[in-house]
This record gives sequence, structure tokens and C-alpha cells, in this order.
Amino acid sequence: MTSFTVETRSGDRLEVKGRDGATLMKAIRKAGIEELVAQCGGGCACATCHVYVTLPEGVSLPEMAAGESRMLATSSYRNLNSRLSCQVKLQADLDGMHVAIAPDDPSNF
Repeated sequence: MTSFTVETRSGDRLEVKGRDGATLMKAIRKAGIEELVAQCGGGCACATCHVYVTLPEGVSLPEMAAGESRMLATSSYRNLNSRLSCQVKLQADLDGMHVAIAPDDPSNF
């Protein structure tokens, strides 16, 4: 299990645990955080699961695929640590990361 902190748009912080190998999106939704819309259900076909990921020191995520990059290009709120939570797989070294849900972006629907 990987434990991480999720910060909602209102600034609330919740500790979430997810099964290694599951997507970040599924762990957040399973924890009951409905603010993460995930309209396409995790198919990398929208950007409604956009998050900002701050990793533990010395840890990196795999490079984002072209499809994820294209979807994030539609967001007005993309920054250097933007990721689609449906494309990030949980793994032990991500334990302790911080995930902030990106602002609601009407262009993503």
C-alpha cells in the first residue's frame, strides 16, 4: 500500500492509501474525494483528473506519454508538476507524496 496526502481545492488535506499498481485516480476516488471528476473514467480522454504531484526527495515518475501531454495541453492550469491522475500508477517509492487537485477548468469538459 502506498500512502499519500491529497489536498482538495478548498485546502483540506486527507491521507489516502492505495494499492500498489492501482492508478492515483482510483485511489483518490475510492477514498471518497469526489472533487476529482475523472469524467472519462481513466481513459486519458479528458483532463478532469488533473493533479499537481510533489514527490518525495529522490523519486521521479515515468515520463508522461504523448497522449497525457496532449490532454494536459488543453488545461489553463498546467504547470511543471501537472499529471493526469489516471496515468500515474502507485508504487512503494511514491509513499509520502503530496497530490493537489488542480483548479476546475471548464475547458476540460
